[in-house]
Amino acid sequence: METTEVLSCVEPFVAARPPEIEVLAAAAVRLRKPAGAPVLSEGQASDAIYIVLRGRVNLVRVADGGRDLILSALGPGDAFGEVCAYGGSAMSTSAIAAVHTELLRVPAENVIEHLRREPETMMRMMRLQHERLREIESVASGLALCDVEERLRRTLARLATRQGRRVSASDGWILAPVPTQSELARMVGSCRETVSRTLSAMARSGLVTASGRRMILTDDLISQYS
Repeated sequence: METTEVLSCVEPFVAARPPEIEVLAAAAVRLRKPAGAPVLSEGQASDAIYIVLRGRVNLVRVADGGRDLILSALGPGDAFGEVCAYGGSAMSTSAIAAVHTELLRVPAENVIEHLRREPETMMRMMRLQHERLREIESVASGLALCDVEERLRRTLARLATRQGRRVSASDGWILAPVPTQSELARMVGSCRETVSRTLSAMARSGLVTASGRRMILTDDLISQYS
């Protein structure tokens, strides 16, 4: 897709006027990041809004003892770094490419100028941050209140509905590429071995079917969290 097409169909820019989209597109650049490469670091001032075009970016927070927790996994069409609009505010998480990833980078100065002319984009950006905060709060409450299987079910359902696709009215959802078991463990605050055993139990009960980097989740599983 052309850069103007990308910007006009992703939040927070979907309501911007075409001339404004053209200005942002002229300033935007495309980047490629290999798996494991940092895009933004926790505590660093965001220098731009980034939009995921291809691949996946994990928003990661380092916990006590050096263990890290994946608070959100962003796929194509998702944006991050929006704190750049608030005058050099620091990132509360690190953004790290989970797989080979292509990004669209819109510099902070251009975003700020755009917001002065398009208050609707600012409202949408605030809504985007609110939704991100709700997702992080859901992860935090899950860690406190739910066992590993429940946290894993919630995580897979969220990933499938946001980044997967519906197979048919009765055949469930496809998630591909599915995060590695190590990534899933970091999303649910557990270890890879426990996640592996839990996935095997879910497969035996017919909730998921895995094949390589592809997983099919049943409608029964998805409907519990929709």
